Order: sequence, then C-alpha cells, then structure tokens
Amino acid sequence: MDEHPYVQRIRNALDIYNSGDHDAMKAFIAEDIVWHVGGNHPMSGDYRGVDAVIDYFRDVRRATAGTLQVEAEEILANDRHASMFTHVTAHRDVRKLDVLFAEALTLDDYGRWSGYWALANDQEAVDAFWA
Repeated sequence: MDEHPYVQRIRNALDIYNSGDHDAMKAFIAEDIVWHVGGNHPMSGDYRGVDAVIDYFRDVRRATAGTLQVEAEEILANDRHASMFTHVTAHRDVRKLDVLFAEALTLDDYGRWSGYWALANDQEAVDAFWA
C-alpha cells in the first residue's frame, strides 16, 4: 500500500522541529491550532494559536538547551487525521527524559496541524522532568 503524502510531510515537520527552526514550523501549523500538553507540570496546558505553539516550542528548546529530540517510530495519516508513535529524549540540568509518546493530530484542508494530543508511556517521568 502506498504511503499517504502527509506521512512524509509530518516527517519533514519533525526534522525541522528537531533542528530548532521554529519559524519554519509555522508552515505545518494551522493559525487556530489547539495544542494540548497533558500532565501535571509547568509546561502542561492548552496552547491556542500558532504563535502560542511556537512560543511553547521555543520555551521547550530553551529549557532543554536544544537537546529535546523527537524520533518517529511510526506515522499513520489520512486527509483529516494523523497519529504517530515517537521516542522523545532530552536533558535538562541533571534530569534525563527518555519516553515514548502516542500522539494524535487533526489536520486542516491544507494538511496543517489544527489539533494535537499526546499520551506518554510514563507520564510521571515527564512530570518529574519538567518539575
């Protein structure tokens, strides 16, 4: 079966995210996005709008000295939705993060991310990392 073109688009977005080029990420994010960050830590909450999401990305990069990396294990997509399993690693001071995430995206008519949700395999580790 052929891969949906949004799968490669998501891979490209992850590569750009990992590079730290947050301005380039705007091409992948809808203006009215709602980015849900679960857990019980200072970064938790809903980020509404592309500028708020980009600011969140910048805060994450700054807090981890650019070490946070997202590696796609699997990406599934159709015209309206995508899901991915990712391996996320980072360092922050003496803390290390090494978790798997199940992530769900809603997509607009242009393939941009309009909604984002994630579930970690170890939310306690995520909360402790950001605490």
